[in-house]
Amino acid sequence: MTDDTTNSRTRGARPRVVHGAGRPRPWAVFVAAFAVFCGLGGAWAVASPLMSVPDEPAHTIHAAAVVRGQLSGDPVEQQGWTRVTVPEYVAQTTSLPCFAFNDDVDASCQATVSDSDADTSAVTTAGSYDPVYYAFVGLPSLVLDGKASLYAMRGFSVILSAALLASAVAALVQRRSSRWSLMAVVVLTTPMVLFITGSVNPSSMEISAAVALFAWLTLLRERADEGLPVHRIAMVAVSAALLANTRSIGLLWLLVIVVASTLDLALWRRLLRSVAFWVAAAVIGAASVFSLLWVLATQSLSPTVPNPGVGSTFESGFIRMIFLTFENGQGYVGIFGWLDAPAPATTVVLWSCCMIVLVLAALVFGRGPARLGTAVLALAFVVAPPIIQGIAVTDYGYIWQSRYILAVLVCVLLSAGAALDEAFPAPTTGRMKTLVVVVLAALGVMQLHTFVWTLRRYVVGWSDQSGGWGAMFTDPRWAPSGGWIVWTVVFAAVWATGAVLTARAMSGSAPGRDEPAARRSVEATASSAAVPASRDA
Repeated sequence: MTDDTTNSRTRGARPRVVHGAGRPRPWAVFVAAFAVFCGLGGAWAVASPLMSVPDEPAHTIHAAAVVRGQLSGDPVEQQGWTRVTVPEYVAQTTSLPCFAFNDDVDASCQATVSDSDADTSAVTTAGSYDPVYYAFVGLPSLVLDGKASLYAMRGFSVILSAALLASAVAALVQRRSSRWSLMAVVVLTTPMVLFITGSVNPSSMEISAAVALFAWLTLLRERADEGLPVHRIAMVAVSAALLANTRSIGLLWLLVIVVASTLDLALWRRLLRSVAFWVAAAVIGAASVFSLLWVLATQSLSPTVPNPGVGSTFESGFIRMIFLTFENGQGYVGIFGWLDAPAPATTVVLWSCCMIVLVLAALVFGRGPARLGTAVLALAFVVAPPIIQGIAVTDYGYIWQSRYILAVLVCVLLSAGAALDEAFPAPTTGRMKTLVVVVLAALGVMQLHTFVWTLRRYVVGWSDQSGGWGAMFTDPRWAPSGGWIVWTVVFAAVWATGAVLTARAMSGSAPGRDEPAARRSVEATASSAAVPASRDA
């Protein structure tokens, strides 16, 4: 009778996840991560001159037009360009990047931004772009004018990206082990990612939505045996829908990420029995259909401005791009302005080494679906640009830029972290903690150096007559609101805070802590049930 009583109480009892003393709550992690990402992206948004990001005027005009009901505008003679009516200060943005392509020219050349909101005709090359991102980012232009509106539009873009990235971190800390995944988040948050986050550019939502989608799918896969909570499936649906409606290539990245993160038949068997999954699938399907129909209706893939290489063969485009994929480390780590302000060479080399080591370690030592997913994503990262460029080169010429593949690269790194978490679930040793601190400090130094390095390009320029670094203090030609020193201090403080929080979260993410605790709880319940039974016997 004793055995039967014990078994009846423990049979089917599933170990429940218990947050240990050192394991942070997901909602608290989200709030903290959101504040950090907002601070980092916001520092770039305010410290960078307006319209200092490639094509930012076109995206800003499109955003202001979309929120006024002009989803695409009227076509003009130039293929792919459209004409819209926007406030005067928005139309003026096309003249603000007076320093573009010339790093000797500082940002003082910019004209004063008008406060007039009079209806003005403007043309944009982004008129055929999916309106979802722009419908959110353009909202400040309905209530603000002038510089305040333009900076607020950047701020809305930061908020959107920060929310998605923070949700990804909140998903990662719910994994059974998340130590290496959290380190991967730090590595994938390159200066280039932050630079794009602080601008009006759909690539910011593309990158952050990709990270969020991969993180939530990985959490679902790993803990599917404990159930499929509706909120996790909902986060997958939201992230996937946003990714699908970023750029025309977003649908391809969506497919690659879903395949790479769900290589588990047991997961799919559980998903197919879930009503929430089918609802989410319908939402993602509808979002994908909308994106596809938008591309077809607006002919956004039609050739626009001729680029070098038009008329070349597929083979020439493929071969050229296969080598550039590995040589574009500068574009992954940081090439700022209108591609005229590259990050310091040391930062590019060291950061690239961190990426390579992380991925190779995952492919060599990783295990399970996470390692396979890393291999799939790495393969997509290598072959997708050459194939796409090879197909496009005949009609478009050489159009590929390194930031176009960032959405896949960040997922490669995150998948590598997940694979290492599964391979090395042991608690962090003293030496490992020291290594973590050293890596976080080194990446922080490179982030800060790159931030100031880029500011110099706009404060005094890079010409021999600029006066060098000293002129930034004694004779600045241009400065962001509050001064460049203030925003440098803000950036440094926010990064240091994020590094401390990351180190604490990694220490608290003690692998194996949840499961043994749950098993001890079940065993204790069984023991307490067995004692009275034995007395009755």
